[in-house]
Amino acid sequence: MIDRYWNVMKTDAAELSTVTRVLRQARARCDTSNIPGFTATFGERSTLGITQEETARLAGVSRRWYNALESGRPANYSDGFLQAVRRILDLKADEWDIVYRVTRGRAPTEAPVSPLTALVPDAVRELVEHSQTWALYLSDHRWDVLAYNAKTLEVFPWMMYGLNVMEWALTWPEARTQLIGWQDEWALPMIAQLRVHAEQYGSDQRLQAVISTVRSDPAARKLWDAPNLPNMTHPESHRPRRLYLRREGGKEFSVQFLAFTPAELPSCRLMAIKPSGGDVS
Repeated sequence: MIDRYWNVMKTDAAELSTVTRVLRQARARCDTSNIPGFTATFGERSTLGITQEETARLAGVSRRWYNALESGRPANYSDGFLQAVRRILDLKADEWDIVYRVTRGRAPTEAPVSPLTALVPDAVRELVEHSQTWALYLSDHRWDVLAYNAKTLEVFPWMMYGLNVMEWALTWPEARTQLIGWQDEWALPMIAQLRVHAEQYGSDQRLQAVISTVRSDPAARKLWDAPNLPNMTHPESHRPRRLYLRREGGKEFSVQFLAFTPAELPSCRLMAIKPSGGDVS
């Protein structure tokens, strides 16, 4: 019995040291130019690598909490925190599987898939995915993404992970690093749109889950009942928004959002992200 217990303990220690090795290697090779807004927040970086403090700040946690994960200490790490670390450090598929399985004791969970995904006509999907002019993405009324093109990943690299648009923009710390003027230019108009859908689709359980996630964030919850909340159902195309892009350092870019409704998918929205003033190409 003692021998078997000791073998289990040695196995656990070996797994935990693997997590430490995976995360340290990922931090060492991290190209911070691929993290939108990193330069503006932390300054220029001429070499590869990101510190524990920087990783923690981008993930919205204390350095002590991130250090606990990297050191392999057991704790109740949330899926959101682990997913943030995955994106910030750009973990490979096998690395992500190791980190998640050891820390959570089970296989990684996949992002929710909208039931409307299967209903997207092939022609519409091809239009979105093959467009090479502007960033295009299609989302449902819950802001779950149904399709996107390669140019969208140049603007919003997080989209490849299946994140909900509202949840990312309104609750993830990394969004506030990338999105300039987060509260007034981004959060207030997006929350205004979310509140309209909250009333229009009041019985939609998935949408209510998105709203619950947004309202669980203290900053977003405060804005939910803000007195200056605008009345709007879609982004205003004439009102540019500013943000940072990958591999562009601290340079600010300005974009405009154009919203379209596909006739075959009346509850969905086709979004085009247009460069404003020639900043984004």
